[in-house]
Amino acid sequence: MVQLKSADGLTTVEVEEMAALQSNMVKLALEESRPDQCIPLGNVTGPILKKIAEYLRMQSEFASKKPQEIVEKDLPELKDDVAKAEADLKAWKKDVEAWEDQYINVDLNMLFDLILAANYMDIKGLLDLCLEKTASLIRGKTVTEMRETFGIENDLTPEEEEKIQAPYKWAY
Repeated sequence: MVQLKSADGLTTVEVEEMAALQSNMVKLALEESRPDQCIPLGNVTGPILKKIAEYLRMQSEFASKKPQEIVEKDLPELKDDVAKAEADLKAWKKDVEAWEDQYINVDLNMLFDLILAANYMDIKGLLDLCLEKTASLIRGKTVTEMRETFGIENDLTPEEEEKIQAPYKWAY
């Protein structure tokens, strides 16, 4: 087990080592220190650390349950095995996607904190998931809708905005 401590020092979570190794920062910390030491995370708050620990545990569990892929060869006796393996893999992917959709359904503040923490801890899968969610919030929206979604005030005058948009009239 690996102990991770939040920036304020008030929250400590324990995660299995295989799960914790999804973070390259934790991997480096474990190589440099004794595994029984608590790893301090200077830029991660308690609630975000708990959310990240949940992600690490579930991704590790999903990885351990991933069905093996069978490469189809021209052997008739393997056809049933290949079909079953493909069905199992498809069901597994569906379970992972359903869990990730539920996991990442958070408010904007938590989403941005998760992005910062995943980047700081170098957890590629979590960072990709968070950025994909952010992209889905932007996709297909106008500038005005994006401002509303992210709470961004428009500090441009109508003339300044027209000057900026003029070369891109085709997009509006």
